[in-house]
Amino acid sequence: MKALVKTASGKGNIELQERPCPTPGKDDVLIKVNRAGVCGTDVHIEHDRFANSPPVTLGHEFSGTIEQIGVNVTGFSKGDRVVSSNNPFACGQCDLCRAGNPNLCLDKRAMGIHSDGCFADYVKLESTLIHKIPDNVTFEQAALTEPLAVAVQAVAHNCGIEDGDTVVVFGAGAIGLLAAQVARAEGAGQVIVVGTSRDEKVRFPCARGLGLYTINVEKGGLVDEILKLTKNRGADVVVEASGNAAAIQQGSRLLKRTGRMAISGITGKPDVAVDWDHLVSKGVMLHFCYGSVNADWEKGLQYLSEGKVLTQPLITHQFNLEQWHEAFRSLESLDAIRPVFEIEGT
Repeated sequence: MKALVKTASGKGNIELQERPCPTPGKDDVLIKVNRAGVCGTDVHIEHDRFANSPPVTLGHEFSGTIEQIGVNVTGFSKGDRVVSSNNPFACGQCDLCRAGNPNLCLDKRAMGIHSDGCFADYVKLESTLIHKIPDNVTFEQAALTEPLAVAVQAVAHNCGIEDGDTVVVFGAGAIGLLAAQVARAEGAGQVIVVGTSRDEKVRFPCARGLGLYTINVEKGGLVDEILKLTKNRGADVVVEASGNAAAIQQGSRLLKRTGRMAISGITGKPDVAVDWDHLVSKGVMLHFCYGSVNADWEKGLQYLSEGKVLTQPLITHQFNLEQWHEAFRSLESLDAIRPVFEIEGT
């Protein structure tokens, strides 16, 4: 089968190779990949800015069809349309797993990063990770269930939304746009997406098409505008999905007293300055969010089925695996929100 492989550590070292088709174990399913989304993490792995375990097939967000099932697998059949959460090899026995946090398990080996992923004709995964796609959701829409589940984990699972909340989302990429939609689906009133001039070409028009209010932070007046929109109270919830240190500082400043902040952006820096005493004096709650769990996938798929969250507008480009370099560059240049591979032969 064809597979896009990070062959060795260091910048680059990505090749489209012929690799053996994986054989499912007794508790596994073999999935024929239909669509696979390209994430910023994949680009970071290309540049060796994100820890990975080569040689490894890249890719961690996809949709596909079950081709084979292991002898111990129940509840699934060949031909089922599915997606998979990204917690392979979580032990299931440690305190974190038993508390319902396999996403934080020290034994977890995320697919496409530390275990073989979905930028291939086939991927093998544990059946406990698998979720059926609702009948009224397409392969293409379902391909972005992974970033949607990450948004659900941050906004709905960890931070929580109360009816009528004013929510400010920093970051107009896929996670930010999905987090904004999840906040609205959870009952938020006004939802504002904050970005930069680089977002004006593609991301902001998409956000506005989704009915979201946008603010370009580089044009100034962010704090005044948020205070005006909230009658000087500040935001009930801030979602930090950009990984930008300045956004973390600004977001924490925008919170009302007793406000909540969901933080999922990775900065890549060892230290980020915040006005700690200011946060303490306002009694805010900070929620640091990483990955997702099965319940987030089920809620995300429900939102897709009900039309409360839309992924299709975020899929701005489609490529085949041979065009991986163009796909990566389209994401890196912000010409694309989410490029998606249409895996050949499906």
